[in-house]
Amino acid sequence: MFLVKACTMFSAAHRIEGHPRCGKIHGHNYRVCIVVREERPLQVDLDALEEWLERNVFQRFDHQYLNKVLAAPDKDEKLVVTSEELAVLIADMLEQAFPGRVEYVEVCETENLCIEYRPPRRGGFR
Repeated sequence: MFLVKACTMFSAAHRIEGHPRCGKIHGHNYRVCIVVREERPLQVDLDALEEWLERNVFQRFDHQYLNKVLAAPDKDEKLVVTSEELAVLIADMLEQAFPGRVEYVEVCETENLCIEYRPPRRGGFR
């Protein structure tokens, strides 16, 4: 098995309401890495993976206020945007493009602070 990884960086702002420090609007230079699995070489088109990342992550989130971009238009609730939620959203979108191949998504807010989300595999086994 091979793990194919593609990464991008983008700058964006967000706020976490109720958090003592992060409750104010602030920004990060995010780094997002997506990792998909292939059973044999060239099973995943690297150009397609890179293009997906550019279109669905960089172009969508770069220089945006994430609380606004990710808010559901029909909801009036206060949105909390964390790196964990961003990773789940990206993994769900990636699963649609590369079904059954998503290994994990990593979202880093800084060089030293990252989270990694590993979606559950179908059938409950990893």
